Amino acid sequence: MKGFATLLWLEYRRSRVWAAALLGSLLFWFWGLNQVTVTDVGERAGIRVAIVGIAALVGVIVLCFMIGRIRGETRRGQYQILLLTPPSGYLHVLARFLFALGVGIVYYVIIGGLLWWVARRAGIDPDVGSILQLLLAGPFYGIGVILVPFLAWTLLLMVFSSAYRLSGPNWIPGIVMVAGTPFLFRWIGDGIVRLSYWLPAWPMFGGFTQLIDEVEIETEIMITTQGALVPQEPLWGMLILSAIMLVIAGRIWQEVEG
Repeated sequence: MKGFATLLWLEYRRSRVWAAALLGSLLFWFWGLNQVTVTDVGERAGIRVAIVGIAALVGVIVLCFMIGRIRGETRRGQYQILLLTPPSGYLHVLARFLFALGVGIVYYVIIGGLLWWVARRAGIDPDVGSILQLLLAGPFYGIGVILVPFLAWTLLLMVFSSAYRLSGPNWIPGIVMVAGTPFLFRWIGDGIVRLSYWLPAWPMFGGFTQLIDEVEIETEIMITTQGALVPQEPLWGMLILSAIMLVIAGRIWQEVEG
């Protein structure tokens, strides 16, 4: 076995249908955007942005399901060859996480392209910097703050519930973790929001200021005539938290299956 590269190839083999279906769904979302024919430009743009938002949410859900199929596969024996090989549990976890993350990066960069298309159809012509932020900086920020921690948490959840089969059916730890997920992320989110803007904020989307009035509002993101001032604390906080969860998941896999 060729270690990490082989593990990535196996992840591709087991999840390629999921990945192809997710990326192929972008054609459906683009078709849906073209079906919006409301006369008012602002209303049409709002509906299209909402559709793109739904597509982004669906992507997170599908990727979490894709990465969380470890328990069923282990029960059916599909992972027996892996569980008897030298690579550590950390490599198994990392390979599964990175494959899903790679699919997510492609998906959300294209989502950023759809948003650019919506902006152009609404008559907005942003500068080059804002286009790059919409296609790269924005998606990568959202991936780091939302997708990465949810993937890491899902992987930890499934590894934990598969490893510790309490009271036979093995559903108790999984149910506890699933039920506590909203409270956990709400608590973490509130803490990160309270710490936001201690570090210098990142200005983004300045080219869209023709649609933004200068207002003072208490939200996670400050809006000014120069664009959005995005706090960097949520990104670093979620990346650190995700790394911790991945290490714990790798350690559990190492102890139970190693």
